[in-house]
Amino acid sequence: MSSANLLSSAADRPQLSETSFNRRLSILVGGSLLTFTAAVVLRLGLGATPYATMDSAGRTMGFNDPLSWEHYGIMVRNFRPADFFRTEHGYDWLLLVMHAMGGWLLLARSSASARVTRWFFALQAAIFPIGLMLVWLPPIMFVAMFGTSSDREGFIDIPYILFVSQSTWVLVSLAITFFLRGPGLGMAKIWRALGEARRAFGQRFVEVVR
Repeated sequence: MSSANLLSSAADRPQLSETSFNRRLSILVGGSLLTFTAAVVLRLGLGATPYATMDSAGRTMGFNDPLSWEHYGIMVRNFRPADFFRTEHGYDWLLLVMHAMGGWLLLARSSASARVTRWFFALQAAIFPIGLMLVWLPPIMFVAMFGTSSDREGFIDIPYILFVSQSTWVLVSLAITFFLRGPGLGMAKIWRALGEARRAFGQRFVEVVR
């Protein structure tokens, strides 16, 4: 192999390393998608479960009744996929599309630059502002669930799917924005362009006024 080929190969290795690492970040997208799916299945499954439903120990699923692991199984069994396609879940459909697009951007070979991908994930906080405000909520809810201290009220009294899934997605998106290897957001160029546009507009305004 010639020296030129060796240099070319060495130059390509960092790029391949960055691409490989960025693709691994899709695992975070998969984790968020799993959280989203679980939130949809549990909430809609609970909505289709009568209050008087009991597990094998005779524990009901009333408004303030603590939920057991068997209750969660009942919720999963009562989930009907068709319920997710009601128009009231339109915002959740958008979240699902964002997951698909984010995964594709991370896994694609050369269809999009790292900067485009970074901007996509950075803007998720603006698309889902409630998720940004509640990024602290999912860990608390997961602890309550695994500590078997959650009840039906915790699912019904709040927009459960929105709070849990959007918050998790925004948290994941912010992490990917910072972890992604490659060029940054290019904010310095944007601020310079905005400054030049402001000066040009001011100059034009003065000319018109004169």
